[in-house]
Amino acid sequence: MTHAHADTPTDTTAAAARLRAALESGDLDALGALLDEHVRWGGEEETPETCHTRAAVLRRLARRRDDGVETSVLEVAPGDEAVLLGLRMRRPVRGGFSREHDVYQVLRLRNQRVVDIRGYPSRREAAARAGVAADEARVMEARALTPILNVSSLSASFAWFAKLGLGWRKLWDWRAADGTPTFGAVGSGQCEMFLCLDGQGGRGRDGGIGGGGQGVWLSIWVDNVDLIHATCRAEGLEVLRPPQDEPWGGREMQVRHPDGHVFRITQAAHSH
Repeated sequence: MTHAHADTPTDTTAAAARLRAALESGDLDALGALLDEHVRWGGEEETPETCHTRAAVLRRLARRRDDGVETSVLEVAPGDEAVLLGLRMRRPVRGGFSREHDVYQVLRLRNQRVVDIRGYPSRREAAARAGVAADEARVMEARALTPILNVSSLSASFAWFAKLGLGWRKLWDWRAADGTPTFGAVGSGQCEMFLCLDGQGGRGRDGGIGGGGQGVWLSIWVDNVDLIHATCRAEGLEVLRPPQDEPWGGREMQVRHPDGHVFRITQAAHSH
């Protein structure tokens, strides 16, 4: 009875070096030589995109290249019987635009060949899965981001957000000694915004879609932008621009808060 060879740290380092060379050269044949015949590429759940063979992985990579996707290597770090791979992906969209994002994967090794490829939402999680030592400077991430809008009236803003739809509701307010609300928050799902009476940021209604003289601009992603547009129209909110398909792939509208803050409400291209 034979046992699969467990890769040593030296083996993993050597495999990482070969993977980097193949990826940076763009040579799919060289990359294929580093893949196990039955390599799996996919998440926990099986989907139509899940690959189970070397040939399937190479076909998927070739299709991506034929579609004009450009890939650059951010890092290839050896771990415990695995390699942490960081890639920057640039994908062309309509109108000559492109989308760029970073991808982090863990490549599991056996006998110095890749047997499993799995993506993770952040470098931190991928590094932990790969057994790569934490780099505190890189592991540190923002825990939350909360915009603060300068408003002329908290009560009027609470009412405006309720009309906007998307489940926005008043979460809380803080009141001065005379009982005047001066700071508060609205929330929808996991999203939250602070509202500050006459402070902490600018506001203004001069200018239009171009942005001159405006307050804060915020981007909100939704599942159905046309439904939000219909709600805004029914509630009499100031729609700067109705929904339209954008050359970069989304469908977007713009609506303005009474204090000049503009909300870009966008639906991803794949959801309509």
